[in-house]
Amino acid sequence: MYQVVIVDDEAPQQETLNRILKEHFQDYRVVKICSSVEEGVEYLGKNKPDLVFLDVMMPPSNGFEMLQRLGDISFEIIFTTSFDHFAIQAFKVAAVDYLLKPFGHEELGISIKKFEERFALKHPMYNISTLLQNINVQTSTEIKIALPVLTGFVFAKVNDIVRCESDNTYTTFYFTNSKPIVVARSLKECEDLLAIYDFCRVHNSHMVNLRHIDEYIKGDGGQVNMSDGAKVEVSRRKKDEFLAALKRI
Repeated sequence: MYQVVIVDDEAPQQETLNRILKEHFQDYRVVKICSSVEEGVEYLGKNKPDLVFLDVMMPPSNGFEMLQRLGDISFEIIFTTSFDHFAIQAFKVAAVDYLLKPFGHEELGISIKKFEERFALKHPMYNISTLLQNINVQTSTEIKIALPVLTGFVFAKVNDIVRCESDNTYTTFYFTNSKPIVVARSLKECEDLLAIYDFCRVHNSHMVNLRHIDEYIKGDGGQVNMSDGAKVEVSRRKKDEFLAALKRI
């Protein structure tokens, strides 16, 4: 039996989540419902459940502040949020699980399955630490991204990534100061995560960090020479988009 805590300031959402768990997930018992950050800090500072459903926005505070105040986080977390571009991007970059409100038992079931896999492996909560660090940093150069590998995750600074090269459903990441790693994500998935941090897809098989370009050589599409010595072709189809991206930085 998994012990569950719900931290959410909306009574209807508390009731809905509690009901769905009772009806569809009998192995999950809600031991406490907290309606504010203060109440969450008070309870979770003294009790250690298995899983916390944590609402992001709870005015005048938020779920991130609650976690920072707790410090020691020994429980798994599934965030719940209405659409919030900033929060969702932060979750994706840190590979943290979240549910978009409103959700039903099917969406909840997917998150429950992921929780059980994490719980069985007993991985350290590096993802949550990375999420909180990213929220606190002042510039995008300090942002870290969680990269899924066979053994778990590698956490790398976005600014240390020079380029990404596609190999079907896998992508190889090349760095300024460490060996390349192969990540279990398509290049399209990586592009969705990194585009806002000055990365540009210059070819079907290549995405580059614009801040690591040493030289652009004109041509049919052209070529970029990267800071790691790589020479990457720019496709004709991507040339205009690439040049526009260069001007923005």
